[in-house]
Amino acid sequence: MTKGIMRLSDFYHGESLIRDGRFSLLGYVDSSKKDTLAYCDIFSYVVRAMQNENVSCVITTGELADHVDATKGLIVSSNPRNEFLKFHNKLVEEDLIRLEIDYGIGEKCIFHPTAIISKRSKIGNNVIINENVVIKDNVMIGDNTFIDTGAVIGCQGLLYIIENDKHIFVRHAGGVKIGSNVTILSNAVIAQSINNSCLTEIGDYSIIGIATSIGHEARIGVKCVISGNCVIARRAFVDDGAWIGSSAVIREHVIIGKDAQVKTGSIVVKDVGNNQAVSGNFAMDHNRHLRQYIRSSK
Repeated sequence: MTKGIMRLSDFYHGESLIRDGRFSLLGYVDSSKKDTLAYCDIFSYVVRAMQNENVSCVITTGELADHVDATKGLIVSSNPRNEFLKFHNKLVEEDLIRLEIDYGIGEKCIFHPTAIISKRSKIGNNVIINENVVIKDNVMIGDNTFIDTGAVIGCQGLLYIIENDKHIFVRHAGGVKIGSNVTILSNAVIAQSINNSCLTEIGDYSIIGIATSIGHEARIGVKCVISGNCVIARRAFVDDGAWIGSSAVIREHVIIGKDAQVKTGSIVVKDVGNNQAVSGNFAMDHNRHLRQYIRSSK
């Protein structure tokens, strides 16, 4: 997964280094990977990091530092998120964090000669990739998946910090995992994750529509339909069997429940329950939205 175990003291010295610790990758407070360095800029993040044995080190504020267990490495910063992402960029530039996968191409695949496919990708059996598709580094594609013209898988997404009135782009160094029997239609864009502790994922038998954008670390479950021109923002989760109508926008971190429906053109800014249908801007229960529309049309 990385170049190996590192220590905070390899990079930090002086007053910011409160307690040394070891880590092998960067991630979030809910990381499922051992030896994760995470940032905590609010108290609830500290609580979650302390409850997660996979988080071995944290970057947090001086005010929150007393709540960090003595078993975890500790860096103090006035802006933990910025410090974490600047440190991420440094490790990427020095090639100290890298997602390692078993690269290769399976049997009976059909690739159009104009497709660009990274040698650092993993592609299963019976995969069809059409004209002008771009498959970037660290993309894993399951068996029997179809990718149509112009789709881009594993590109950089939008994430930046503001430092001294300058916008600093945060480089993505994670990956994308596409399941088996997935359909990705023309000009869809799927961003790679920021780091290797959490991937951008598309589940088995799901369909991604024309010109839809999937943000970094977004997760799409199995048998989902994401229609054309949709935006699924970073770290959003669309659970199994959900249907997202054309031109819908799902805000970052929002959860769309199992078998839920997001109607065409909806802007979703809060979680949607299992089997719930929502519509509108901002989206609400679909039947309620229809009643309001009927009343306003009289």
